[in-house]
Amino acid sequence: KEKRKRTAFHFAAEKSDNSNLKWLVKELGSDCLTVPDKYGNMAVHLAAQHQPVDSLQFIFDQIAAEMFSLKNNRGETPTDVVESNRCRTDQSAKRAWISSTQPQLEASRPPAGSSAPTAASAGPEGPPLLERWDAVRLIGRGAFGEVHEVRTDTGVTCAAKTLRLPVQLGDELPSVSTEIHRAIESERNLCRLRHPNVVRFLHIAQPEPATVVVFMELLDGRSLERFIDNKPLDELTIRDFSEQICRALLYLHSRQPPVIHRDINCSNIIVCADNTRIKLIDFGLSIKLEQSVSHMSASTQAPKGTLNFMAPELLGAGESDSVQYSRESDIWAFGCSVFQMASGARPFANAKSMLGMAKLIDRKGAPALPDGRSAELQDFYSRCTAMDRRRRKAAQELLEQEFLRKNL
Repeated sequence: KEKRKRTAFHFAAEKSDNSNLKWLVKELGSDCLTVPDKYGNMAVHLAAQHQPVDSLQFIFDQIAAEMFSLKNNRGETPTDVVESNRCRTDQSAKRAWISSTQPQLEASRPPAGSSAPTAASAGPEGPPLLERWDAVRLIGRGAFGEVHEVRTDTGVTCAAKTLRLPVQLGDELPSVSTEIHRAIESERNLCRLRHPNVVRFLHIAQPEPATVVVFMELLDGRSLERFIDNKPLDELTIRDFSEQICRALLYLHSRQPPVIHRDINCSNIIVCADNTRIKLIDFGLSIKLEQSVSHMSASTQAPKGTLNFMAPELLGAGESDSVQYSRESDIWAFGCSVFQMASGARPFANAKSMLGMAKLIDRKGAPALPDGRSAELQDFYSRCTAMDRRRRKAAQELLEQEFLRKNL
């Protein structure tokens, strides 16, 4: 820092290109993007003034909705800077980008004068309920529990996923409850996530020792798996959905600490009612919670999740005391989702067990995409599904691949 209290991020944001800013974020993380200088200006204000429009998208990928509410000492947001006569480049393009991006963040807000707040109107400031909630209808049922549309005692309508965790014979319930509570506390940062391609988490409750209820925004749409319906998607749609998933992953993986999804698959990606926007849901919280119980019970910690989408290192982790989910395992699972979009079928559809799955991957690697797919899509897919996790591309690098950048 110098006398104006500026960091390297401020100086990088004043340059006409964003290569230095991107490098700093990659090496040091995104937290410094919101550090103010003496005048309250943050890197995002300076980028809005000096850099091309893609810098705004890059910063948005790091901190999402927060960027629109950041104010300097004049009370100016980055949008205000773009509208001012101090904006030196790409002003029209920046205005267009802001006009198209802000509505995505506001789409799920209740209309003015609405008497009943929706899930998206509740926030991290407090839980969407005081003591109780009533089920309105069953949305779905899975291995760990059920998802209902509920209405809480504060009038919030949202989705509630009830997770009933397996308890081993001989487990002491107070100990189980304590371990689950610790796991829940470590996941509280989910309720602070704000991104147009990530479901909004509202609250996590523990009404019973081995029962957890996760409250989320109520989405109008269907899973990507149902959207695909066993039929391949065209490449324009694959590109659009893949870009949105990559932006969501970049946002999650750039958090401090990083947010790892743990269970990306086409059932955990929702295509909203307009058939153009997608959201990641169901962040493998049930996996984290069951692991906490398994650890306490000294039972085997085999990898959990959707078998067809598990990365090779998870399948080979049986000898380890702890299965290591990572950014790279998320990228592999995303690649498997690309395969399903391109082929209409889940990868490794014939695998019936973890052992069979491990053998298939060890022998053949990731399955090949169907004939007729473009070279750019083939290349993009291969960068997601490298056997060596160190060779898989991070979300930011995937966004720069030709498949997502070309004009189909």
